[in-house]
Amino acid sequence: MNIRTLALSSLFSIVLFNSPVLFADSIHTMADILMNLNHHPSASEKATLQNIANDSSASENERVMANILINLNHRPGPAEKEKLNKIMHDKSASANERDMAAIIYNLNHKPTSEDKDKLHNMM
Repeated sequence: MNIRTLALSSLFSIVLFNSPVLFADSIHTMADILMNLNHHPSASEKATLQNIANDSSASENERVMANILINLNHRPGPAEKEKLNKIMHDKSASANERDMAAIIYNLNHKPTSEDKDKLHNMM
């Protein structure tokens, strides 16, 4: 194995294993992050959320929610709640997008037990 092949293999492995967005859809990934949320996402979770926010294959609603979660500190602010409310009432949004928006809208440090049940079903 030459050095070039080894380097490319290593780079591919690093990208592959550090990008959960490649393995799961955006809703699944955000549900996983929210299941363990305590006040705000970790630095690595924020990086994952940034990948979703920058992913052109993610829906606009998913990108909006990812950005809201990146900036989350205990609970969403009024401007974020307005955006989430639009998603919650958007008939063209998927059921998971509407449920995810409602869960984020109602966050207070962490999801409720009921919300965790919904998140588990999204995973």
